[in-house]
Amino acid sequence: MTDRGMRPVWAAGAAAWLVVAVAAGWLAYADRRFGPMPPEGPERFDTDRVGPQVELLAWPGFLVGAVAVAVVCGFTAHTLPTAVRIRTTLAAGGTSGVLYGTYVSWLVQENPVRPWLVAEEALRWGLMFIGPSAGLLTAAAVWTALGRGTSRVSFAGRLVLTAAGATGVLSLGGVHLLRQARVEGADRNIDEVLWIALTTGVPLVALLTGVLVHVAAARALRPVEAVRRELEDITSRSLDRRVPVPATDDVIGRLARTTNDTLDRLEQASVRQQQFVADAAHELRSPLAALRAQLESALTHPGGVEWPTVVEDAAADVVRLQSLADDLLLLASMDGTRHRDRAVEDIDLGALVEDLVREHQHLPEARRLRLSHTVAGRVHVVGEAGRLERLVRNLIGNACRHAESAVAVEVRGDGASAVLEVLDDGPGIAPGDRRRVFERFTRLDESRARTAGGAGLGLPIAREIAARHGGTLEIGESERGARLVVRLPVGEAGVLERTHQGA
Repeated sequence: MTDRGMRPVWAAGAAAWLVVAVAAGWLAYADRRFGPMPPEGPERFDTDRVGPQVELLAWPGFLVGAVAVAVVCGFTAHTLPTAVRIRTTLAAGGTSGVLYGTYVSWLVQENPVRPWLVAEEALRWGLMFIGPSAGLLTAAAVWTALGRGTSRVSFAGRLVLTAAGATGVLSLGGVHLLRQARVEGADRNIDEVLWIALTTGVPLVALLTGVLVHVAAARALRPVEAVRRELEDITSRSLDRRVPVPATDDVIGRLARTTNDTLDRLEQASVRQQQFVADAAHELRSPLAALRAQLESALTHPGGVEWPTVVEDAAADVVRLQSLADDLLLLASMDGTRHRDRAVEDIDLGALVEDLVREHQHLPEARRLRLSHTVAGRVHVVGEAGRLERLVRNLIGNACRHAESAVAVEVRGDGASAVLEVLDDGPGIAPGDRRRVFERFTRLDESRARTAGGAGLGLPIAREIAARHGGTLEIGESERGARLVVRLPVGEAGVLERTHQGA
């Protein structure tokens, strides 16, 4: 709330305190004008020294004071909406009126008993307790009437209301018990004292408790505010920043550490995305440049060009570019997305492998190879047929590109898993490179021409598909060549309904 919006609060509180101070000062002044105390002692002097002034305060003095507080509050709230101004004015006048009436009733009861002390006690207690209490309670009532501009109470506000309400109820119960347990024939002013405790002491205790809880809650939530401010300043270009972590091992400290872990993952994802875009641009730029150079050269010298050969080469380049674009789109669709709304099917893995091996036997790159497959029993897995077909196709295609003479594919069951092994007799994969081959755009033989192999996306795509189906893709040990092992969970359709967060 702005300083201008808080003006009625401070003004009403100050006016309530000032009214008490003026009334107490007036009584003290009237008492002094009445004359000095007689030498025989004040206890024996029972002349009413400030009786007329007390009667004026009893009526209409307390009402005039309440109206004065209301006028001050309404004047300082003139910039606020009409409804808010009326609400705060009534709160200021009503609260101060109740308090003033309570104090004056005590004066009315006290004056006949000890007329020589009323003015002095009114001045002392008015300046020390009654005035500050009236100011605080009136300001609190006005602040509550102002409202916070929202329909929901904040966490700190709920703490304050709970603590203040509980303390107020307990204090109210204690004062009520004192009133019930008072001794018969005791000081006849005890009722007035207890009434003041009910109308002033109890609200004041609740108010002070709320203030202390508010201060404690503000200090406790200070680390949360620091985390919020830091997060507010973090942008896509400053993902390396981290929120401050408090030294305490509580829920706030755990929240800050979890936030930093989330920022770590977000930064890593951003770096991977930037690297992916850079690699994709690099992979697309080279074949496009070669294709453009080939076509421009043919157009420059059309007479000496064999157009069927040029078109055939250009078509082959377009096919490779299309395959690369399909791979990039597939990776983009899987990156950072959850596996949801997936078409779950019961797939015969052995039949799928048999079909793809038969298909590869007729492809140009596999004509020189001996392809074989072995299916041990009836092995079924649960998943998306199109994605699993892409997985098997990538593994067989990768093996055909690197094999020297033979590729063997085996499917078998292993307890709760279906195992797919693809083995070739090529140069194999060194142990130091077995982790790197699953990184995107990785080629172990960098000198190999791009047209002779893939773009380095086949194995990463296969591993991602396996992971999204709850399985794994690893490189196993083999005496010769590369041995790729896929493990997928088996089951009936509808069993595997898990959500996997893409790496």
